Formats: sequence, C-alpha cells, structure tokens
Amino acid sequence: MTPASSSDVSGQRLWRAVAAVAHEWPPGHVRRLAERLEHSGPRSAGGSALERELVAAWTATTVTPGELAAALDAAAATAEHLRGEEGVDLVWTGPVTEEVPMRRTESVLAEVVGEAVRTVQVVNFVAYEVPSVSAALRDAVARGVEVSVVLEAPTTLGGRLDTDCVSAMRAAVPGATVYVWTEQEAGRRGVVHAKCAVADGRIALVTSANITDAALSRNMELGVLIRGGRLPARLARHLRALVDRRVLSPAE
Repeated sequence: MTPASSSDVSGQRLWRAVAAVAHEWPPGHVRRLAERLEHSGPRSAGGSALERELVAAWTATTVTPGELAAALDAAAATAEHLRGEEGVDLVWTGPVTEEVPMRRTESVLAEVVGEAVRTVQVVNFVAYEVPSVSAALRDAVARGVEVSVVLEAPTTLGGRLDTDCVSAMRAAVPGATVYVWTEQEAGRRGVVHAKCAVADGRIALVTSANITDAALSRNMELGVLIRGGRLPARLARHLRALVDRRVLSPAE
C-alpha cells in the first residue's frame, strides 16, 4: 500500500468518525467537543466509544486540531440542517453514561422558556423549589412574553395537592397566568399529570419530570425536546383550546 492510499484510508476513517459524532450527538455537545480538542488535544477526549474512535482516527492523520474543530463544527451544522423541519433530542435526568450524551431536563426546560418570544405554556403536576425555572419564567415575563402555567390545584381549590403550588407559582412569577383544571365530571376527578413546555408553538419539551428539585436533580426522568415541525404548534393550539373552552381556568 502506497503512502498516498494509506493517507486516503486514514482520512476516510476520520471523516466517518466526525460524521458519526455529529449524527449521534446534539449540536451543542459536538461544538463543545470541537473546542476542547482544538485547545487541549486528543488527551482531552472523553471515554465514549465515539470519542475514542474519533481520536484514534485523527491521530492516524496529519489533520491539525483547528482543521478537526472546523470539520466538527461544519458537521454539526450540517446534521442540524439535515434533521429538517423537525428535530428531536432525548432529555434525561439521573445517572449518566459516556456512551450516550443527553441533555439534562432542568437546563432544557430553562432553554425552552428562554427562547420564547411571544408565548410560553408550561403544564405540570407540581412546581416548586427550582429557582432556575422560576428565574427563566420571570425573565420571559420581563421580555413581554405571555406566560401560562397549568398546575394541579390544591385541595383548597378542589384539587389533589396538599401543597399550594398555585400560590407559590404566583409569588415566584407574578406576571404569569396560572390555570387549573376546572371542568371535570362529578365524582370522576382526574389530575394534571401531563408535563410539558411549549415556546411560541415552535419548541416543545415533553417530559416525565415534575418541576421539583428531586425530579430535576435526583430522579430518573426522561423526555424529548422537539424543535420545529407540526407537533409543537399542535400542542400549543391544544393547550390554548382548553383555555378557550374553559376546561382550564385561571386559578381564583
């Protein structure tokens, strides 16, 4: 095998590894990896199989750290574009693995709220003791965003919760409108067990996590972040229709 053909094979292996990282990881993870490798070299790589293969392929070539970082950034942007109108990422709280990097629920929830321009709709069973989420909601109100929060009602309002999360949310985010589920069949009362957040009908987080310290820092919780496409818009319209039909009413 001549040196030229050997170089070609090594290069192809590296670009396949770059493509695999961009395909499997969220763009932010890829860009952080690119920055780390550019400034700290191959020894800064983590222990995941994708990173190990990337570094092994890289060290067999003459590609510079800057060139590799540029390739990773370009691949991340391309992968994000090719995901089309709708992109879906996994969101996780709990024990982590190096094999499958995933976004953490608390940071994603704050990110969804932070990207809202016109409206943000949050639905959850309970919400308290999470300063980062309250701060993100207050910031949204300050930007002129219409903030709606649907919560399970306390027992004093006919709900199932002994803790009054409605009053707590009002105190934490004074500019938000807090809704409760009021229109229910007598004797067959359900609870608000859905958990989601929607920004402008463009971005939606659907999750198993309550907005509590335990759910966002200690429990195993799983969700999906959906960007673009029809689903965020459909979810936003559905929540708005529940308000318009008075299924959900502002808490008294």
